[in-house]
Amino acid sequence: MIRAVIFDFGGVLMRTQDDSGRRAWESRLNLAHGALERLVHGSNLWIEAQRGSLSPEAYWQALGEQLNLSGADLEQLRYDYFRGDVLDESLVALIDRLRERGLRLGLLSNDSTALAEKLERLDLYRHFDAVAISAQIGALKPEPEAFRAIAQALDVSLPECIFIDDNTANVDGAKSVGMHSIRFTADLDLEAALEPLLNDPRAVTKALIFDFGNVLDIPDDWETWFAQREALVAPYGISGEAIWYALYHSEAWQQVKVGAISYETYLEQVLAPLNLPDHAARLAFVKRLFAGRDRIHPEMMALLRELKPHYRLALLSNAYQTDVSAWMAQFGLSDIFEVAISSAVVRLAKPEPAIYHLVLEQLNVQPAEAIFIDDLTRNTYVAESIGLPCIVFKSPEQLRHALEWRGILPVRSEV
Repeated sequence: MIRAVIFDFGGVLMRTQDDSGRRAWESRLNLAHGALERLVHGSNLWIEAQRGSLSPEAYWQALGEQLNLSGADLEQLRYDYFRGDVLDESLVALIDRLRERGLRLGLLSNDSTALAEKLERLDLYRHFDAVAISAQIGALKPEPEAFRAIAQALDVSLPECIFIDDNTANVDGAKSVGMHSIRFTADLDLEAALEPLLNDPRAVTKALIFDFGNVLDIPDDWETWFAQREALVAPYGISGEAIWYALYHSEAWQQVKVGAISYETYLEQVLAPLNLPDHAARLAFVKRLFAGRDRIHPEMMALLRELKPHYRLALLSNAYQTDVSAWMAQFGLSDIFEVAISSAVVRLAKPEPAIYHLVLEQLNVQPAEAIFIDDLTRNTYVAESIGLPCIVFKSPEQLRHALEWRGILPVRSEV
């Protein structure tokens, strides 16, 4: 479901209606038609200004040096260049109507920090829930980081957004990360163009897909668990972080999670520095390591049971388990998940796009009809790029709030 609409500024909300000021300066400076725009908005200096590495004042001073202008003449050029720009009040009114429908509104613009002052002067901030200017976030459209920055500021997933821009490259960039996009033109009936996306019946959530590790099996208190981990590995002369890196960032993990090696071989390799005598000792060590995480967190189990009667639930995990039924039974999940996928069984691992398509196929839903919940952004970024809305998990409370805001769960009354 669409939760947010994001607008570009220049060329959409603010458009040049009268370019006579620019043309007059081209005549004065003996420049070809359109050359001034290429100088002002097509140079490496402008890219630096948009990235925030060059202040607006320094940018215009450098441009003035190129044109042999300074002082009052440079200020006049700067004024004349923009004096024909007009704010589209009808789009501002549309933004307000969209907010009345419960949508979040954002503005994402490639511009220098001078835009912030312009928005203040035009009293536009009050119309938006979030504003992202490239010079402030350090990323330019169509770079993925720019779209992620505004989505994060709006607290939405990329597929829950519609992005509106007049630049084809930016529209394509938004689509590539999973956003819905509309290329704006002055004669476009934007409100009519938005309606099919806002009312798409395929965007009604039917399924929720959960990661397992660090989402369902979290300890009651992370600080206590980290201390427990350090105490367990200290006698071996290594840190808790080092053992975790060996377990989940090693070549052995890359192999076991796609079923290329056995779990026994995996433990033998990653726990080799501990010099444990045999597989039984290694299993005992892992059991102590995961003490406190050998069950589903009570709040997460309660949430799953609350969701179960109303949504199709699936598990999608990078895991070594090859007997999925036994795994689900061990954690009391046999009656919870309609689909449960272990990467070791299907020999695919997140964030490979194919594994997301596989779980969607088994659920018989389209990407827009599901929500994927994972604690790692490297997994959610790829899921979003195929149009699968995501929630980056941080805590049971945060997840519940995110689901309440999306209308997936009823809002709990304050006690």
